[in-house]
Amino acid sequence: MGQPMRIKNKQPLRVLIADDSATARRHLCDVISEMPEMTVIGVAKDGEEAIHMTSELKPDVVSMDIRMPHIDGLEATRRIMQDCPTPVVVVSGVIESDIDLAFQAIDAGALAVVEKPPDRRDPTFADKQTQLFKTLMAMAQVSVVRRGRHMTSDAQKRTAYAVRDLVAKPEIVVIGASAGGPSALSYILATIPADLPVPIVIAQHIPHEFVAGLARWLDKVGMVRVVVVEDNQRLEAGVVHLSPGNAHVTVERVHNQLYARLIHNQMEERHQPSVNVLFRSVAAVCGAHAIGIILTGMGDDGAEGLLAMRQAGARTLAQNRDTATVYGMPGAAVAIGAVQKVVSLTDIPSAILKLL
Repeated sequence: MGQPMRIKNKQPLRVLIADDSATARRHLCDVISEMPEMTVIGVAKDGEEAIHMTSELKPDVVSMDIRMPHIDGLEATRRIMQDCPTPVVVVSGVIESDIDLAFQAIDAGALAVVEKPPDRRDPTFADKQTQLFKTLMAMAQVSVVRRGRHMTSDAQKRTAYAVRDLVAKPEIVVIGASAGGPSALSYILATIPADLPVPIVIAQHIPHEFVAGLARWLDKVGMVRVVVVEDNQRLEAGVVHLSPGNAHVTVERVHNQLYARLIHNQMEERHQPSVNVLFRSVAAVCGAHAIGIILTGMGDDGAEGLLAMRQAGARTLAQNRDTATVYGMPGAAVAIGAVQKVVSLTDIPSAILKLL
């Protein structure tokens, strides 16, 4: 079982909790207060209070429920990012409607979504508590700015080059991401044309309960179709294949077609899905005929796999420090020489299309 990360020699992290349920507020207060590196500085019972208290108390991070009366978590996040930019983590239930709203909050500026820890008697409580701790701590370190809009459709059209005019040399694009990934993926996929001549496979660190909601949200942002990967699924050109949250994804070739295989019991990896597992399989199967991209995220997952891809002749890119929510994963890949080119998030879509 993972242990909560600890920040030494620093003032406790100041957390504001927003939740309309008194029971949930008490539970979150107790759960967060058990961590000596955190202190709860206030609780808000709806979005309106969350906006006011964020402005007045200046917390390091806001734990935001999504479904609240008067002003919900989605609108509260949007206003906070406009008026007093502060790291917001959506702490959500796992029913479908809540998950869909949670990813809309990501679009509005929230940095991450995490499941509310269950009752202490639940066997998953300790893992969910640790996940909440790690997410709040990591996101509190992020410098946020007033939320801008995505590019307009005209700008998107200018960025999305006509694929038919490009020579399609790679046969697959693989992307790895963790903290901050959903927002970055949304930006990239909004500018990718529907007639992309290769499949995209994504390994995103996210609880399995949120994967289907992430796929639904990403499917709506652009022209490419987004699906959750199934075992033995053929990888289709022009389709984005999102890893499930409870398995690793590998790529294999059968009769000159690329297929996805799911691995459920490879426990030596720290993350599931593992970016390293995906990238290493692509290095072995596709060699130089691939593009590997490492996006924002905590830790170093994907660095070794991206290095394997580069050594096999593939094109490798990493998101730059200025546009990455968390530079851990891209920075680790750069440090070991796995990256051919470091690019801003705004340049990644055009970089992909130029390489095809």
